[in-house]
Amino acid sequence: MMKGVSPLIAAVLLIAFVVTIAMVVMGWFSSFVRTVTQNVSQSGQEAVGCATAAVELDHIYVNTKANVTQFIVKNIGGVTLLVKGLIVNTTGVACINNTGVSIPSGGVGTLHFSDCTGINSTTFSRAMITTNCAGIDDTVTSLSKVTFVS
Repeated sequence: MMKGVSPLIAAVLLIAFVVTIAMVVMGWFSSFVRTVTQNVSQSGQEAVGCATAAVELDHIYVNTKANVTQFIVKNIGGVTLLVKGLIVNTTGVACINNTGVSIPSGGVGTLHFSDCTGINSTTFSRAMITTNCAGIDDTVTSLSKVTFVS
């Protein structure tokens, strides 16, 4: 005669196994939902903050002798912005500031560029700034906001 586990003990072991697996899955799912909720909340807060963001490239100073350029940037919006910029000449040569500067709401900041060769009053094409808020930027194509010093 073959001996095995009684049906009652088998049922108890099966129920214990299922409950254990369910608890592991619930713990993982709870953690997952909490993380997703935090990410969505943070993204939503950033999007709402960016709704009041605005920036203006007020003036550009280009020192052609030292190959140095400075952008004077005004944050005219309601949120602190990280501003980065670039200046391009007519041949496509660009001088880029990827470090950026943090400008508080209502504040003024200066972006510094070095080694900006080939940009002068006859080759200037455009200057652009971008921010950490998508779509909040400014572009200058007119020489009226640019001062060249040699």
